[in-house]
This record gives sequence, structure tokens and C-alpha cells, in this order.
Amino acid sequence: MKPFRILPIAALMATSMSAMADSTIDIVNTLVTKGVLTEEEGRLLTKGREGEKASQDQALEKATKSGGKITISDVIDNATFYGDIRARYEFRNGEDSANNSEDRERGRYKLVLGLKTTAGDFYSDIALSMGANGRSDNATFGNGTNGANSKENVYVKRAMLGWKVTDWLKVEAGRVANPLYTTSMVWDGDLTFEGLVEKIEYKWGNVNLFGNFAQSQYLGDRQDFNISTNDRDSNGILAFQGGAKFDITDTVSAKAAVTFTKFTNDHAAGASVFIPGLGTNVGKGASLGTTLTATNDIRTIEIPAEIVFKLADGMKLTAFGDYVYNLDGDDRFKAAVNAATATSAITGAAIRDAGNDDKAWLLGLGLAMKQDKQPKKGDWSAKLWYQDVGIYALDPNTVDSDFMDSRVNMKGIVFKGEYLLRDNVVLNFAAGHATRKNDKLAAAASASDIALNIDSYNLYQMDITYKF
Repeated sequence: MKPFRILPIAALMATSMSAMADSTIDIVNTLVTKGVLTEEEGRLLTKGREGEKASQDQALEKATKSGGKITISDVIDNATFYGDIRARYEFRNGEDSANNSEDRERGRYKLVLGLKTTAGDFYSDIALSMGANGRSDNATFGNGTNGANSKENVYVKRAMLGWKVTDWLKVEAGRVANPLYTTSMVWDGDLTFEGLVEKIEYKWGNVNLFGNFAQSQYLGDRQDFNISTNDRDSNGILAFQGGAKFDITDTVSAKAAVTFTKFTNDHAAGASVFIPGLGTNVGKGASLGTTLTATNDIRTIEIPAEIVFKLADGMKLTAFGDYVYNLDGDDRFKAAVNAATATSAITGAAIRDAGNDDKAWLLGLGLAMKQDKQPKKGDWSAKLWYQDVGIYALDPNTVDSDFMDSRVNMKGIVFKGEYLLRDNVVLNFAAGHATRKNDKLAAAASASDIALNIDSYNLYQMDITYKF
């Protein structure tokens, strides 16, 4: 983002006054040289002007160092406003195994407004956006009754306080942007973490090592009573990531990481159990399962990686991928079978016969042309990838809300492309097609836009984004 800048009036005034002081001193020195004034008389006349000039030069230097950024207070080194406005057209289509279909067409818009500050070793990031749902900052056109033209609420998207402890360690607290190197298959790009984050960056020879660690409050706070059984268990996320970025040759570089993630309410007393629905469920509002938000038995190893090839004329070719294995996937599967059997022996048997699928993977290619380090008019990029998500592999509450409609037990292909009409104006196009992976089970989702147990899904998006 380019910072929003103004030209401080103080800098103009300091420049003008400094020039006047210089002129006075020059005149006095000329009179001394011609013998009109003695040196002692000249020093007396210029003494006040020299002190005034020094003060004015300090003011000019301070204004210049600020780079024209808006200053909030004397204790803040700099403050930068940023944000974007986006307008989007979107079409979604879903069809179930009984040929029931749903088309959803809508216009949408998004606003994000943020402020970043630094003060010595401390820094902050505050961002406001629309959309009460964590996986979406969008609002839909006409979202109200006829004639109401309902206004949208604005929410706190981020409220982060950071501390640069050393050159290689940063600590952040509050509502923080997702610190993990990952993909949208696992974490929707709009999601934030709430809690504490530690970031490590260390250069070791030609290798840039990095580590990202998160302790996030996922749901609720914990309450313990010594005189009551109404205790409440919270749910947290613990994530530990280590990785490296390095050059293989002058034109080839690579990046990879290993991430361990655990949800802390596993098997807590009273904790709900994820139970997928059956693939035979059809029609509008068909059941996708029971307690689909449950995060029991999720303890994953994720390995994201990419390799970048620098081509001629600012072109780059990227091969990227992601692999996830739920270490407790078998326990998640067995818990679903047992819980379903307790209600219906037939449903329990069907879930057992469908088998365990606790892995997810993604492979893709990207091609981009970038003229400079900063975005410039004419830059463009395109990505194409395929992903395959098992029903017990991931938390259905965090997967991307667009592809594949916030669901697990889905596989399919996605294309995304963008072109810069101006340095700060981006035209985007995205398309995707997916199908249900295991036909015996539902395409489970904790929230979805299509009200069917989809067997086939299509999504098309076109939008324009103005950044400031």
C-alpha cells in the first residue's frame, strides 16, 4: 500500500523563514567586508539571526524526515493510512445428486480502512471493515427491504499492538493478521487470530529462516466454579511454524515450511463432536451433518512450499503446493461414527462404511509480470491450482469461503487472474469448478452460500479494487 501523504505547512514556513535569515546574515557580512561595520558590530547584529536560523533548520529537518506523513502526536514516529474499496459481480451455481440446482447471482462491495503507526520499537495496526463474518469483508447490494437501502455496519478487523524485541524477533498481541505462511485451502484470507503471536526472521548465510507461532483464542473464555457444574471450556488454537526461504541459483529460489496446529478443546467435557451428513441427502436445506462447527480431534501437520523461476522482462513462474495431514483424523472419524450410532444405527453404519479421509493437498502454477518492487500500471498475474480436501482433514470453519463454498469433502480447480489498470487500480477475475469428493458423505460446511448438499459447484467473480 502507498501511504497517504500531505505536505506539512510547517515545512514550507521553515524553508521560507530560513531563507530570510540567510539573507540578513549575507547583508551584514557584506557591510563588514566593505568596512561599513566593524566585525564586532556585525557579530552583534547577526547573533540573534544565527540562533533563529539554527532553530528554523531543526524544524525543517524534522519536517523533512517525516516524509510528509501525518503526525498523530510527538511520541509517534510516523502514521500511515491505507485501505481499499472493491466492487464485485459474482455468480455461484450448485447442483446435488438429484439434479436439484441453485443459482446465486449478486453484486457485492467491500471497504477496508486502516492505520499503521510506529513509535521506536513498538508498532500498531488498526483496520476497520464491513462484514460481521470473519471469513468475509463483503456486503451485498440491496441487502434490505425495498426502499430501505440499509446502511452497513463497520467492524474492527484488526487491532494489533506489536513490539520489535530484537532484529530477529517480533511479538504481536490483540486481533492480529494471520501470521502463518499457508494457503486458502486451509485458512480463508480474511480470517484473523485473536491472542498472541511471535515472529522470527533470521538470516543464516544465504538462507532466510523464519518462524511463526500463534496462541489464539478461538471461542469463548474459560470459567471454573468450585461450587457449580456450570464450568465453561474455551477453545484455542496453538500453531507452531518453522521454515526457510533460499536461493537455489541466481534465477531460482524456494520457500517451504512445516506447521503444527492443535485445537485445545479436544475431548473437553461437554465438547461437541463433528458428525458429517450423508451423500444421499438431497433438496433445498438438506442436512450436511450435525455439529459441523466442532473442532474435536484436529491436530494437523501442514507443509506449504513454492519454487520461483525468474524469467526475462520481469516475468516469474511459480510452482506452489500445500499438504495437510490430520494426525487425529482417525479419532475424528471414530468419534463421528460413535456419536451418529448413538442416535441412529443406520446413520452410524453409513458413516463408518464411507471410511476415513484425513488428508488435504493442493498443487498449482502461477505466472506474473512485475515491472518494479511497487505495483505499477500494466503489471499482471495468473494462478491455476487443483485442491483435494478430505472430510476429516481440516477445520470446516476456516477453509476459504469462496472456493469451495466454505466446505470440506470437496475437490476441484481454481483460476485467479489480475491486471493493474493503474498503479492502485486492480481488475480481478476468478473462476472455479468443484465436485463432492466422497459421494457417500455430505459436502459438509459450517456456513455456505448454496443451500444444497452439492455434488457439483461453480463460481465466477469479477471485481475492481481501488487501493489507497
